[in-house]
Amino acid sequence: MAKPAFATPLRAIIDTNVWISGIFFRRGLPAYLLSAWRDDLFSVVVTREILAELEAQLQKKSVQFAAPPGLAAEWLRFIRTYGIPVAAQGKVVGVCRDPKDDPFLDAAISGEARFLVTGDKDLLSLVRYQTVQIVTPREFAEHLNLSGQSGDQSK
Repeated sequence: MAKPAFATPLRAIIDTNVWISGIFFRRGLPAYLLSAWRDDLFSVVVTREILAELEAQLQKKSVQFAAPPGLAAEWLRFIRTYGIPVAAQGKVVGVCRDPKDDPFLDAAISGEARFLVTGDKDLLSLVRYQTVQIVTPREFAEHLNLSGQSGDQSK
């Protein structure tokens, strides 16, 4: 995987479910969005909390999906290298129906992300939180003017 050296101004949080779909299924909009990120069409914001959850889920899903050895580690290295690290401010508490989703909103606010991209119905039900639009991969792809992708476009 190669990534250009320049950064883009559009910041987004990618929810764990989108990472999992894009990395392991390698088709559909989640995979296309990860490619768009690698092509520098937007920047991804990460916090320690998001990285910890993502690492745990990638390891778990690697076993579950019998993924090629090293796939999860390769993606984690790439995300740690090219994601924009921010410190979570811990100001988002009790906003989501599922408290495990609050860290994603907190990361979005802390990292000044404009979008939180997710397939999570609890998050999507919020539609917006402060300055952050909560969107599906399809909606985010439309915002980026990406089109012509097939596969499951709701995730």
